[in-house]
Amino acid sequence: MKNFIYLFIFISFLSLSFSNENTLIFAQGEGYSKYKIFHQEEISNYNVEISLSPINPVVGQQIFSIYISDVNSKEPLENLIVNVYATPLFDDKKKTAPALSSPSMKGYYQAIFRMEKAGNWVMDFEIDDGDNINNISEQIEIFERNRTLNSGDFSYGFIAMQVIFISGLGYVFYAARRRRKKLNS
Repeated sequence: MKNFIYLFIFISFLSLSFSNENTLIFAQGEGYSKYKIFHQEEISNYNVEISLSPINPVVGQQIFSIYISDVNSKEPLENLIVNVYATPLFDDKKKTAPALSSPSMKGYYQAIFRMEKAGNWVMDFEIDDGDNINNISEQIEIFERNRTLNSGDFSYGFIAMQVIFISGLGYVFYAARRRRKKLNS
């Protein structure tokens, strides 16, 4: 029982130490994802907060979660048309995705992009309330997919895991041979 309490305290400490400004938001069809705030701005009568998942944007899928609320009442706004556009810097091939809302998460609109190349991208967020169209433009840097994030530790870790694995197999064979000799004598 005492070991269980120590384990619980240790796991609690780890979870608190790794939770900084990142928040968990339920992404439609994606389960729980870690998001970081990408951009905040007040335009017209809206307070717009754009969050991004994954926290370190790499080549592949990016989820943009846009929370839109009224400036005065702080109430989440619904029934807006939100479109998100992504353009690689110095390129004219613009990608678009609608930001979809969910009745269970009022005021949240989510767009999913698949960004195939690293580099700087210009993100345009278009918010249409039926009367006015508001635009937010921001730049994002997408990094090359690298498991180590500019560190060579992965290769050392991989080699260490291979050595441990092969050592474990060697020990199993050694213990089996020793046991067999003991049974035969």
